[in-house]
Amino acid sequence: MSVENAHAFLADLKANGPSAAAMSKIGKDFQPEHMQEALKSKGKNHEDLLKGASGGSATTDWISAGGAAASAAA
Repeated sequence: MSVENAHAFLADLKANGPSAAAMSKIGKDFQPEHMQEALKSKGKNHEDLLKGASGGSATTDWISAGGAAASAAA
């Protein structure tokens, strides 16, 4: 379980969208803190992504992919 796995998860999620297979990796391939670190390295804040995914004010191309990942990982 690592930050690298979280990066791979985000890349897959962004390219292919959410799926049951992708979501099953959460907690097995990486932990929430790995996802937070992966998002941080991309200049993203998981709390902002959650806010955007729930209809808040975040404006980023990661809302659809990262928002789902962050909410699942948080």
